[in-house]
Amino acid sequence: MSTTPEAASGLDPALAAALNTELIRHARLLHALKSSMATVAPEGLDLAAVGLLINLVRCGPRRQGELAELSFLDPSTVSRHVAQLARAGYLQRRADPQDGRAVQLVATADGERVADDLAERRQAMIREALDGWAPEDARRLVELLRRLNDDLDAFRPRLVKVLAEPPARSRLAPSDQLPDLRDPDEETA
Repeated sequence: MSTTPEAASGLDPALAAALNTELIRHARLLHALKSSMATVAPEGLDLAAVGLLINLVRCGPRRQGELAELSFLDPSTVSRHVAQLARAGYLQRRADPQDGRAVQLVATADGERVADDLAERRQAMIREALDGWAPEDARRLVELLRRLNDDLDAFRPRLVKVLAEPPARSRLAPSDQLPDLRDPDEETA
């Protein structure tokens, strides 16, 4: 019985390599899309602050630490973004109704308007980019992405340990490589 990460996960090395390549490509494309979205963010706000505001509107009033966890951000980063959002009038601090000693962050009406507008712009971008997709394909992608995100989120506590271990080396034979079925003219960034 092998103890390599590939064997333990049930993924063969070629499939794991192809998935890794596409996830990296996906992350790069998301970064490019986010950079483009920065042009529509309100002046004086980092796009990450807007993302935090969107999370706050979607999830409701939260303590700052909770918002950092929900957003997968460092507390000091969240503190900086919260200060930007408060100065712009997009959120306010209030006493936590459950514990008056604690403070909750709450989106203002202007904050909700900005968050809703930018969330709708992001959704419109996705709708247009995937306009040619069959609804069943989009539903299946949502199911698989939800599963991937849930599994990666559950894996986070073990991440540092796994990264610290030297990886099992497996050379992929050319026949083990998954074919790239995209048109050769498509960019493979």
